[in-house]
Amino acid sequence: MNSKLTGIAIAAAIAAVLALVYWPAPDGGAPDTGAAAAASAPAGRSLASYLSIDATPAADPAPVVVSLAQRLERLGASGKPEDAYAAYNLIDDCIVFQRESRLPGMEFELGREMTAEEKTAQQQLCAGLTQRQREDRLGYLATAAQGGVPGAATLFLSEGPFGDRSALRNRPDDPLVQAWKRQAIAQLTAQADAAELTSVSTLMMAYLRDGDVVQKDAPQAYGYLLALRMVYDDILTPGTTNPYQDSYWHWLQNELTPEQQAAALIKANGIAAKFRQHTGRPTHG
Repeated sequence: MNSKLTGIAIAAAIAAVLALVYWPAPDGGAPDTGAAAAASAPAGRSLASYLSIDATPAADPAPVVVSLAQRLERLGASGKPEDAYAAYNLIDDCIVFQRESRLPGMEFELGREMTAEEKTAQQQLCAGLTQRQREDRLGYLATAAQGGVPGAATLFLSEGPFGDRSALRNRPDDPLVQAWKRQAIAQLTAQADAAELTSVSTLMMAYLRDGDVVQKDAPQAYGYLLALRMVYDDILTPGTTNPYQDSYWHWLQNELTPEQQAAALIKANGIAAKFRQHTGRPTHG
């Protein structure tokens, strides 16, 4: 791929995640990123991960189809947060498919619409979706977020308290809603401090203005902005514009005192160092 296009694609990916968090789908729908992982591959998707029905060799040449319930039982029994995330996405895919007769996330990755055969396979997999499984979906996501699965903390925030985004506006003083908000921010903060970029981006946007979950905190927002700038300086190809440079964000920098800017820089350096450690990149001296 052209190096310039590669940089644009990276920036677009972060923008897409932020759009889904702060301008989510209508209530009752799941964000496309929630449909972005299948049972066999929670961190990424392939065509096989969308449509695999777990064929098992048998005397008969026809594959043995493993039902949705069996797949969920197997994932839930492992006790791994990654498998809980896969179970969440497996159910979420079925909800989206039954509503739209397509998987937008899959089509985005493939660059084409689903074929009739792919739709038949997905319909077969999702035919047994039950109300209990729908209700279990958010429990799987909570387990994944608590376990630090990349992306899960952002989706947890996007879903809203117990799957009801309107509760943030309609019941802001409800102790359960307050507890949910504390949990959502704590999970995002832990993941951001560990250099999980989706969480860094989500918190940067959250602290830019007063919202239903947090109040505006310019120093916090600027610290996360600086971290993203440092990381993108590392990963963008030469000649590609870094969307987090101060020429675009000078208004945010101007809201901070020199002391606040210095503290934000320390915070950002820590996150960037973690990212370089995770990716094996040299630490800047």
